[in-house]
Amino acid sequence: MERRDFLEKIGIGAAFVLTSSCFGACKSENYAPTGTVDFTLDLAASENAALAANGGFVIANKVVVVKDTSGKYVAATQVCSHEGRVQVTYNKAANNFICSAHGAAFSLTGAGTNSEGSKGLTIYKTEVLTGNKLRVYS
Repeated sequence: MERRDFLEKIGIGAAFVLTSSCFGACKSENYAPTGTVDFTLDLAASENAALAANGGFVIANKVVVVKDTSGKYVAATQVCSHEGRVQVTYNKAANNFICSAHGAAFSLTGAGTNSEGSKGLTIYKTEVLTGNKLRVYS
């Protein structure tokens, strides 16, 4: 075997190994969160102080809890449906949810607003309780 033939064969093998791992890493599946969500936030607690102002948000139990720009509480999973990464957060400027991994965007109702967010986002119910508490549940 000549040196050129050997290098060509190695190059093809290496290219296959590298590209096959990339193809597997970016596949799109449905990564819906599992289990039920049911927890309560103390709105008077310092760790939840961001919820005092419209446009503020906190993250608790892999859930993004928002007081949107109109003052309504909204909660969504932090698990992005695009690739299952736990990177969803709130974008106050656009008043929507966004995943920092690939830019998937979602409305406050959970509908995807771009191709990466097309599978939607799980939204949870919220209820203001007496005693300055906020319940988030599925």
